[in-house]
Amino acid sequence: MSDEGGNGVGPRFINLTDEINPEKVDYARLVRNIWNYIKNYSPDSARSQFNPEVLVKLLQKSQEVLKNDAMIVKVNGPTIIFGPIYGEGDSLITLMSQAKKTPPSVTYVLLGCYLGHGFAQLECLYFLLAYKILFPDKVILLKGHHEESISMEMLKVKDWLFARGIIQEVHLEEILVEMKKTCSLMSAAAILGSKILCMPGGPGPTLRERGLKSLMSLKKGFQAIGDKKLIMEAAWSVLLVNESQKDMHGMPFFTAQQATEFCKKNRLKCIVRGRQMVDEGYLNKPKEVITLISAVAYLDNFRNFAAVLHIEKDKGRIIRYKMEEGEQLSLELVKPGMGRNAVV
Repeated sequence: MSDEGGNGVGPRFINLTDEINPEKVDYARLVRNIWNYIKNYSPDSARSQFNPEVLVKLLQKSQEVLKNDAMIVKVNGPTIIFGPIYGEGDSLITLMSQAKKTPPSVTYVLLGCYLGHGFAQLECLYFLLAYKILFPDKVILLKGHHEESISMEMLKVKDWLFARGIIQEVHLEEILVEMKKTCSLMSAAAILGSKILCMPGGPGPTLRERGLKSLMSLKKGFQAIGDKKLIMEAAWSVLLVNESQKDMHGMPFFTAQQATEFCKKNRLKCIVRGRQMVDEGYLNKPKEVITLISAVAYLDNFRNFAAVLHIEKDKGRIIRYKMEEGEQLSLELVKPGMGRNAVV
């Protein structure tokens, strides 16, 4: 059901959960609805709306599924690794289409940061959660720093929900609580064939000291402070590319040399991570680390490629795309900070 605009031009809102029964959610239909909304989106499009009861059921079912994943998920067979998406739904479905393979024929590993300032701020997360329910062993959702509870408050997720027609405070609070519970159950890392470690941030100081087995042994749920630090560093750690960056104001970090030593100590071939913007869509530096971003022209302030890494039979292939030169980066050319991927 849509809400007609007062000027008669067209609907202002489109309900992506219309005709979906909250008591028996059709997750395949929800995936299709969100995909089509993202595919057909333009700045003049109707804004998305959701039934709060459907969202609560989606989040609660996701929690049941995510509980079954280990803290470090073991993955075998063909795999496509996505970097941070930051709510840029167009990047997500474009890369899925370009990869030409979807679950269950391939495993998707996603390196967190599904929430963000793209036009599909919430839709990317809800799409991927529904996809995870449909293919629980073939869609691996790792917890990025945007999925931390404090990040959801800073991103003003409740305002995003309000803009999607969820206006009652009781529903806003319930959905936010369920979102925090859901994201807290996401895994910290995935390991491909025992040699390739996928992690949103990287090996911070605690993980380097305690070793990979310490993270692998953790159970989801209540953790001691030291164990929470391990999980936090997996999401937040930053790769320092030069000495001038060392004043990180408390942010966990690792250097190229520390990454090399960590891989050698833990018998890893390489680490695939996200967390940072890279112009070419990927950065292989040092040789044991590949950094990915899957959000094209991030916030319209950059000209970066969006990329994924397809790994099959121990061979890796980068799939990427970039906005055409001359393509309008922003709806407001003088001020590119609020543009094609941003919700004003």
